[in-house]
Amino acid sequence: MGTEVYALAGLRIVSDFRLLGLQGYTDEVAADAEVVIRRASIPEGLALATATFRDGRHSGRYNGKEVLLEFPMVGRFLVSCGKEILVDPAPASDDGEVRAHLFGTAFGVLCHQRGITPLHASVIDITDGFVAFVGESGAGKSTLAAALARRGHQVAADDVCFLQIDREHHIRAWPGIARIRLWEAAMQALGCDGPGAERERHGYNKYFIPVAQPQNLNQPRRLRRVYELHDAPSGLTKVVTRLRGAATVEVLMQNVYRLSLAERLGYKPYAFKVCSAAARHVPVFRFSRPKDFNALEETVEFLEDHLHDKGCDRCTNKHS
Repeated sequence: MGTEVYALAGLRIVSDFRLLGLQGYTDEVAADAEVVIRRASIPEGLALATATFRDGRHSGRYNGKEVLLEFPMVGRFLVSCGKEILVDPAPASDDGEVRAHLFGTAFGVLCHQRGITPLHASVIDITDGFVAFVGESGAGKSTLAAALARRGHQVAADDVCFLQIDREHHIRAWPGIARIRLWEAAMQALGCDGPGAERERHGYNKYFIPVAQPQNLNQPRRLRRVYELHDAPSGLTKVVTRLRGAATVEVLMQNVYRLSLAERLGYKPYAFKVCSAAARHVPVFRFSRPKDFNALEETVEFLEDHLHDKGCDRCTNKHS
């Protein structure tokens, strides 16, 4: 089985498990890759006895350096020291399911181990950096990103981007996987149900929609704004409110990817440090708008006006 080299979260990743959706690493690759992902048999009785946990649809064990994640019918993943992920698929597993959990919880744990804070967000690229959209599951992050992509904006991440503090204490974000996940209704409303759409997982009416790969995958960008998405009843005004103080940290922390697991593993304090730095330097807004496909075009136009209005970084409210 051959190996391939990929780029994600500013990391050089060598994998013998094909990672569809990631772009190959283009720079010259050193012999010692930063992260290795490989298939391996993980013993059932592996001694990781420091603590055990059960979190929704998965369980695990961990000590100070290794985390073992177990997903029924999918497989087991051993994440070690932020440097390696061993993948042991279940006998009846599907490669798509395995990749979903590898890119999701397993890679999220590895990032926390390395001091990279994964943010649950959809992200677009603007002239001088990234803009992130956060919110609860179903808030419309991916739908909004897809609508912006139709108007010529570059999608830098859907679902997760990766945050770090640079030497000047600014927050920089690395692109995530450049494809959008849409429910079937959103896909049809946006006209994205053509060639290239791929069902995400068995039993879900959610699809992967390909988008153009971001430029300079191996370079981070400044995080310029964050919008927290809120639903407003149909027909009511669209409102953008600038958040201040502790409310900004709270919004960012609520959207750290796999925060409850990071807390259990001892990585929450560093995530708090990153989110606090972001709150000091990055404007955070609450964007309330009607979650209605018929109002989507008008909503996107309103948002674009706000994105282009640099004075709004200092304002309190804007509404229509």
